Amino acid sequence: MKKRGSFTLDSLPVLLYVLPVILVAFSAFFSGTETAVSSVNRIRMKNMAANGDSRAKKVLHVSDDYDRTISSILIGNNIVNIASASVGTVIFTYWFGAAGSVISTAVMTLVVLIFGEVLPKAIAKENAEKFALAVVNTLEILIKLFTPLSFLLMQIKRLVARNSGESMPSVTEGELRVLIEESENEGVLEEQESDLVRSALDFDDTTVEEILTPRVDVSALDIEDDVASIQEFFFHTGYSRIPVYEENIDHILGILHCKDFFEAQAAGDTMNLRSMLRKVLYVPPQMHISELLKKMQQTKAQMAVVVDSYGGTLGIVTLEDIIEELVGEIWDESDEEEIRLMQISKHCWRVAGVLAVVDFLDEIDYHCLEKERDELPVSFAAWALDIFKHIPEVGEHFCWHDLQMTVLSVYEQRIRLMEVKQLDPPKTEEEEDS
Repeated sequence: MKKRGSFTLDSLPVLLYVLPVILVAFSAFFSGTETAVSSVNRIRMKNMAANGDSRAKKVLHVSDDYDRTISSILIGNNIVNIASASVGTVIFTYWFGAAGSVISTAVMTLVVLIFGEVLPKAIAKENAEKFALAVVNTLEILIKLFTPLSFLLMQIKRLVARNSGESMPSVTEGELRVLIEESENEGVLEEQESDLVRSALDFDDTTVEEILTPRVDVSALDIEDDVASIQEFFFHTGYSRIPVYEENIDHILGILHCKDFFEAQAAGDTMNLRSMLRKVLYVPPQMHISELLKKMQQTKAQMAVVVDSYGGTLGIVTLEDIIEELVGEIWDESDEEEIRLMQISKHCWRVAGVLAVVDFLDEIDYHCLEKERDELPVSFAAWALDIFKHIPEVGEHFCWHDLQMTVLSVYEQRIRLMEVKQLDPPKTEEEEDS
C-alpha cells in the first residue's frame, strides 16, 4: 500500500477534497451577509415592507437586532474559516509531508481572502438589498441555531460597553452635513433641496434674537391714537397686525388686527380700541425659534414680542420670520426689497449692518472652524460695536482672519453700511500653475 507522509492513500476520502470548497462557499455566504446587513438601505426596505414584502420585513427585523445578527454571522464565519484551514492542513500534509502545513497556510489564506472575504463583500456592497433579501431566510435559521453562543458574546459586549463609557451616535450632525454635500455633488439632491435640509439642521440652533425685527424698526400704534390715524396707519404700512402700546413701546398692550378694526368700523360699532386687542405673546431673546414655533402654533399667535431682562421691548418676531429661516425670503405686495449684500468686485462686498455674519460667510463660501462660527456676533453692526466699544466713525475698520471690515455709513447711532474686503484671497488653479 502506497504511503504519503504519515497517511495511507485510502485514508483520505473524496469528500475531504470537496469539503474546503463547501467551507469557502459558506465563508463567502457569511462575509457577504455581514456586508449586506450593514449596508442595506433601510428606507428602501421599509417601503418594500409597507408594500407587503415579507422578506423585507425580515431584513428589517434582523437589522434592528443588529448585535445578535452580527454575533451569529461572525460565529458562523469563524467556524467555517477555522474548519477550512484544518481540512486544508490535512490535505496538504498528506501531499507534501512536513512542509504541507506551511503550504496549506499560504494557499488557504489566499483562497479564503479572495473567495471568502473580498469578492463576496464587494458583490454584497454593490447589491446590498438583493443580497439581503436572498439570504434572510437562511440567516434567520442560523441566528436561532447560534443563539446560545451569540447570547454569551452579547453579554460580554454589554459588560465591556458599560465600562467604556457612553457610546457615540451612529451619525453626527457634522457627518450628516457632509453627507448632504456629497449627495448634492452626486446629483441625488438638487441645490434647492440640500439648502432646505441644511436650513432644517440650523433651525433648532437659531435663537429669537437672531431673527427679530429690532425695536427701532418696529411700527406700532399708541392706544390714544384716533380712528383716522389708525386707518391711515394701516393703509400706509400695509400691515395686517400692529402692536399697540400705552405711553411708550416698552408697554405693549396687545395686537390690533386690521380685519377686526375695519369690521368694527364697517358695522358702525363704537371704536373701543382696547376691546379689539388680542393677547400678546412675550418671549425671551434666548428662546430657540423651534420652541417659539410650537408655542405660536399652540396659542394661534402670528406675532410675538421679544423682551429683555428688564421687561423692555427688544423687538418683535412674526411667524413669517420663522418660516423664512427654513424656506428663505418670502415677499408680499407690501414688502420693500432691501439689498443687504452687494458684490463690488471679486473679493469686495458691501453689507448692511443688520446682515447676519454667518449668512454672509455662507454666501461667499468662506471656510472657517465651526467653533469660530458659533462665537461670531449676530450681525455686522453688533460685531463692529463689540470690537470698537463705541459708536464708530465712518472709515474705522477691523480685521478677522483675512477679512477687513470698514464702516461706510452711520445714521442716528446705527451702523447702516459696511464694506468687507478679502485681503489675501485664495489663489485659483490657474494662478497657482502660473
